[in-house]
Amino acid sequence: MIKAILFDLDETLLDIDLDKFIKRYFQRLCNHLEGFVDPKTFEQNLWASTGAMVKNNNPRLTNQEAFLKHFYTWMEHPHEKVWPLVDQFYEQVFPTLQGDSCPFPEIADIFAYLTELDLKLVLATNPIFPRSAIIHRLKWCQLDPNDFALITSYEIMHYTKPNPKYYEEIAAMINVAPQNCLMIGNDYDLDIEPAATAGMKTFYLDAGCAELDPEKACGNWTHILPYIQALTSQGDEQRKANS
Repeated sequence: MIKAILFDLDETLLDIDLDKFIKRYFQRLCNHLEGFVDPKTFEQNLWASTGAMVKNNNPRLTNQEAFLKHFYTWMEHPHEKVWPLVDQFYEQVFPTLQGDSCPFPEIADIFAYLTELDLKLVLATNPIFPRSAIIHRLKWCQLDPNDFALITSYEIMHYTKPNPKYYEEIAAMINVAPQNCLMIGNDYDLDIEPAATAGMKTFYLDAGCAELDPEKACGNWTHILPYIQALTSQGDEQRKANS
């Protein structure tokens, strides 16, 4: 019985060209930190700090703490001077990076249906960004943050994709057993395989899939809603049988 549905964000809910977005992101952040970073090494250093965060397996460190631990191995300026600028970037500059990013057309109908059900919805985006950056991207999807029981971000999570512990942590945080969760995502290695390893049901979003494959739980955007409706109707039948 499904009690929670987890959604990846980029290229699942949000139609975004990640290569172009990341290029804009690095350039604008580097410009915003002018005088504090070396433009020639900034991207390499930031990727290295992100990598340290992804590799972190210490449950006592949030992703943000793991990131900062590495960040200040190459950032030569004090936290109290640098971090207010970083916060300012995410609040004021990050929203201008949208470009032509927009929700996939089917997303509105999916969420109109889901918000009427007694399900917990989770925005299970890879938590390597602060919450403010994730909220901005969620709004590019034209979705309401208040519809989600949990939005994963680097401030609160202790693991990232593709670590199965990331999905286990989500299940614990929303108090729903993994076997009662459905993870929907477009990246098999990041979304599907580790969520399945954690014990969750999955739906692999594949743009090249012309028809819904219920057995493999695979389809394109037009198949998400029918698949969820089939699952929830099965749950209704099970509840009636048990009553």
